[in-house]
Amino acid sequence: MDLRTLLAGVLGVGLGLVLVAYPEAVVRAQTAGRRPHDGRGEYGTASPVSERWRRLVQLLGVISLAFGLYFAASVLA
Repeated sequence: MDLRTLLAGVLGVGLGLVLVAYPEAVVRAQTAGRRPHDGRGEYGTASPVSERWRRLVQLLGVISLAFGLYFAASVLA
């Protein structure tokens, strides 16, 4: 059993689940301080994340999940 491949599988599955479940949090974390804002909202409110970015992050999550499952299955098989 190759420990590095198993760890890559676990990391891929974990990262994929986070990307699929919380795409808005990932986009906000990656764009913190870079997105333009108008400053007219109340403290704690933010502009919504576009559907396009959410779907892209979820797609990357599904791809990461698939690779993670592949790596884990190749070690365990």
